[in-house]
Amino acid sequence: MAKHRMLRRVCAAVLFLALAAALLALAGQVLRPPQVSYGSTWRAYRAEPEDTIDVLYFGSSYAYCDFDPVEIYRHSGLTGYVMGGSEQTMAITYWYLREALETQSPQAVVIEPTGVFFEKYQQYTQTNLVYMPVSLNKLGAVFTAAEPELRLGLLCDLWFYHNRWKELTWEAVQEALAPAEPDTRKGFTGVVGTAAELTLTRNPRPVSEAQYEENLQWLLRALALCEERGIKAVLLVNPTYSQCSPEQYRQLEGDVAQAAPEARFYNWADGFEALGLIPAEHLYDGGHLNRAGAAVYAGSVAALLTEDVGLAPMEQTAEHAAAWQAAVADRDRAQTGE
Repeated sequence: MAKHRMLRRVCAAVLFLALAAALLALAGQVLRPPQVSYGSTWRAYRAEPEDTIDVLYFGSSYAYCDFDPVEIYRHSGLTGYVMGGSEQTMAITYWYLREALETQSPQAVVIEPTGVFFEKYQQYTQTNLVYMPVSLNKLGAVFTAAEPELRLGLLCDLWFYHNRWKELTWEAVQEALAPAEPDTRKGFTGVVGTAAELTLTRNPRPVSEAQYEENLQWLLRALALCEERGIKAVLLVNPTYSQCSPEQYRQLEGDVAQAAPEARFYNWADGFEALGLIPAEHLYDGGHLNRAGAAVYAGSVAALLTEDVGLAPMEQTAEHAAAWQAAVADRDRAQTGE
């Protein structure tokens, strides 16, 4: 009898702890600010129908401002999604890739590799990781890619966002608790405007050799994962006026060629003219294409994926094809300002 009472108490305690954890997680979900643009758009990504994405794109803002999956779809029929994040380090890219592959089986993964020249920790670790779905991959990211002082908040959203209760509205609560839906932006953030002045720079990013090697190993882990899953891997340096030094690009290309020869490496940093881009019209600032520039660039990315990499669109259901055509129509309205 005593054993039964003890067992009931243990079960009750476990149930209480599980319920408390669930309520804390729910409160954190409600209080956490929505993230619908500028990377880390996990909620919309997980709403995509499973195994319907041809190409996944990863990287920093150089990825989510420059790769427009809807425009690439317009040119090629290839579906895609950008799982980028502001100043996304290579360690975070690796864990993002692992988590993204939980629901999608893409033909190819495209990585904008400037993150190899980032420091171990950049400014946006919290935003990059707090929106990841609760999973072993998130735990891996928290304990290998995040500053130690951020880890508690990354494991419990309320640590970061408990003070936001004053800002909550009933509409915000309803939105946070409503089922997620796909977003026609597909992880892309279109910025509008052009830089007043543009200066082309080719400066080495001040990353130490030890940090470069650590970052490279995370990239190689991502490439190995692609190889293991039968996914074609593409490293694509997007056109930019805020360039790393030519020596750094050459070093990276050589290191990847030696360690992961199956991966394709393209350096389009200086490719404006060949890609049909006019810097004064198509750069938002020194580092990022604006929305019009991304639309132009999409044609070249689509050609690269279909002609060089050899991808062909997967078969789509009528419903899925209609959803992508609706996304194209939405992009048309955005381009015309309607």
